[in-house]
Amino acid sequence: MIKTHEIATSVVALTFLLASCKVMSAQKPNCGEIDAIAKMARAISTAELAAHKLNAGESYRAQLVYAAKLLELAPQRQDAAVLLLNLIPKDEQQQHVLMTLGEHHCETESYHEMKMLAQLEERLPRDLTRAVMMAPAKIPEYVAYSIISVQDPQSDYAMQMEKVCKARHTEFYDAVSKLPRENRDRFLKYVFDLDACNALSLPEVDNRIFY
Repeated sequence: MIKTHEIATSVVALTFLLASCKVMSAQKPNCGEIDAIAKMARAISTAELAAHKLNAGESYRAQLVYAAKLLELAPQRQDAAVLLLNLIPKDEQQQHVLMTLGEHHCETESYHEMKMLAQLEERLPRDLTRAVMMAPAKIPEYVAYSIISVQDPQSDYAMQMEKVCKARHTEFYDAVSKLPRENRDRFLKYVFDLDACNALSLPEVDNRIFY
């Protein structure tokens, strides 16, 4: 069973890699906006974050970094939670952007800024979990995205879902039941034990972030 899952995951990963190459060749970064996005990632206040957002443009990357950082700086704001949940990747291009937040896109990012962006990417499963606890109407999108997120071998998304499953079990169960048949079967077989509210898909390195 495990080998079958590994083969299936490898095929999906290869497909994603080929799609990512197309995305990379099709896009040229605006280095002024990339610089502003890096500064958003290291902002220490909502005012500083908003100031850098003015120069960051309206790309998916800019919106994602802004929303994630806003929730971290203002964790009680429901509007910030909904904003981040609305930015859950909806296609391969958006997933590629998320997966490469901490990579060099221009020559202007410092090592520290790249590290901050990479850490923001690593914290997204936790941030999305925190967000969906405040906006449970978004649980279906949150659950559906898990199948994509856990394709990253370092992702602890399934582990973070345990909290939502236990706290919002009825809504969580309903969201899983409404997944397309193929996705639901994959979710229950490889991603999550719905009855026990336990993760089946674990990161290669246990990097669970508690809150």
